Amino acid sequence: MNTILRLALPLALLAAPAAAQSGASETTPQTLAQQMFAEANAAIGNEDYEAARRLLEAALDLKPAHPAILRGLAIVALRAENPEDGFQALERMARAGIAFDPEPLEDLLRTANTARFEAVAGQLAANSAPVGQAEVVAEIDRPGALIEGVAIDIETDRLFVSSVTGREILLLEPFARDEPQVFADREDGLWSVFGLAVDDRTRVVWAGSAAIEQTPLEDGETGGTALFAFDLVTGDLYRRYEIDDAVQIADFTVRDGTVYASDSQAPRVYVLDSVSGELEVLAEDPRFVSLQGVALARGALYVADYAMGLWRIDLGDRSVSLVRGGRESLIGIDGLRQTRDGRILAVRNGTRPHQVMAIDLDADGHAVASTEVLLRGHPAMTGELAEPTLIDPADGRAWLVANAAWPRFPADGEGPEGEQPATVILEIDLP
Repeated sequence: MNTILRLALPLALLAAPAAAQSGASETTPQTLAQQMFAEANAAIGNEDYEAARRLLEAALDLKPAHPAILRGLAIVALRAENPEDGFQALERMARAGIAFDPEPLEDLLRTANTARFEAVAGQLAANSAPVGQAEVVAEIDRPGALIEGVAIDIETDRLFVSSVTGREILLLEPFARDEPQVFADREDGLWSVFGLAVDDRTRVVWAGSAAIEQTPLEDGETGGTALFAFDLVTGDLYRRYEIDDAVQIADFTVRDGTVYASDSQAPRVYVLDSVSGELEVLAEDPRFVSLQGVALARGALYVADYAMGLWRIDLGDRSVSLVRGGRESLIGIDGLRQTRDGRILAVRNGTRPHQVMAIDLDADGHAVASTEVLLRGHPAMTGELAEPTLIDPADGRAWLVANAAWPRFPADGEGPEGEQPATVILEIDLP
C-alpha cells in the first residue's frame, strides 16, 4: 500500500515545471504541499497514519479539491482501517466531480455501512456518466501530427488548428473539413504551435509558439518562444512578438485588439495592448506553478493553473488572488475561454473524468458561484491515450480539440508511440 500512495500522489501533486522549481527560493503553496507530501509518505512508512492524514489535510487546504491528495487520504484511511475517514475521502471526491474506483476500500466500508458505501459508489460512478452532446465536424488524419489548438473565423466558418509536431497552422474550409491546408508553418518561424485565436476586429490569426521536447528542430536550429500574428486572409506573417526571459508562450485570449498570454514555464502572464505594441509582463507571482488557458470575465483576467486552480488578475492594480472554488474540482484545467455572456469555458484534462464545463463567478469575481458540465464521456474524448485540450467559443457554439494525442508523444521527441487515430474536432451548442 505504501507503493500505491507513492505512485498515486506525486504525478499530479508535484506538477511544478523544472524551470519554476529550479529558480524557486520562496515558500509557496506548491512548495509547502510538496514538503507535506514527502512528510506524509515518511509518516506512512512509520505507520503513523494520523500524522499522514493531518499532513494531507493541510496540503488539501493549499490545493483545494486536488484529486491526488484526496486519493491519498483514501489510501491512508485504508491503511489505518478507518472507515469514517475512507467515507469522507470518497464523499469529497464525489462532491468535487472526480472519478475514482472505490473497489480497494469496498470491504472496509461495506462492513461499516453498506448503504453509505453504495451511495458514494453510485455518486462516483455518476461523475463519469456521459453528459451533453457534440457534433464531429472534422477528423484530421495526419500521421505524426499532435494537434493542440483550434480557432474559428465565425464570418467565413473557416477553422484553424495548430500542430505541435508539425510546426504549422492548418486551415479547414467549411466545404472540406477533413482536407487540411497549410496556413503557416516553420518557414514563417514557427516552432511548435499551441493556442490559436481569430481577432475579428483586427482580422488577425494569433498563435502561441515555442520549442519544447516534442518540437522537431533542424540540425543547428535554436528554439525560442513568441506570439505570432498572421493576416487572416492571406496568411502572411504580420509580426512576431518576443519578450526577454519568456520560455513557453502557449495560451492566450484576445479582446478588442488586446492580447493576454500565459507562459506556462516562466511562469508569467503578458499583455499586448495593440498589434503595433510590445509584449509586457502583466503579472509574475511566485505562487504560479503551471499556467495554462486565459479568459476575461467580470473585469478581470482569469488564468488556469494546472496544479492550483484558477488565478484572478485584477486589470487595474494587477493584484493576484486564487479563485475560491465551488463543488467541482478546478485542478487540471487546460483550455480556458470566455463567452460573450460572461461565462468561463474550461477544459479539464488533468483530472478524471475529462470534461468541458462552464464556470459562473460570483458578483465580485473572486469565487465560483456554480459550474455546469457541458460535455463529458463523448466517444472522441474517452481514449486512454488522448485528451481534450483547447476550446474556442463563438456565436453560441464552441469548437473543441477532443482527443489530442499527448500521451503518445514522449518527451524524448521520438513519438508517436503506437497507431494514432485521426484528431477529432467537436462542435458544441452552448446553453
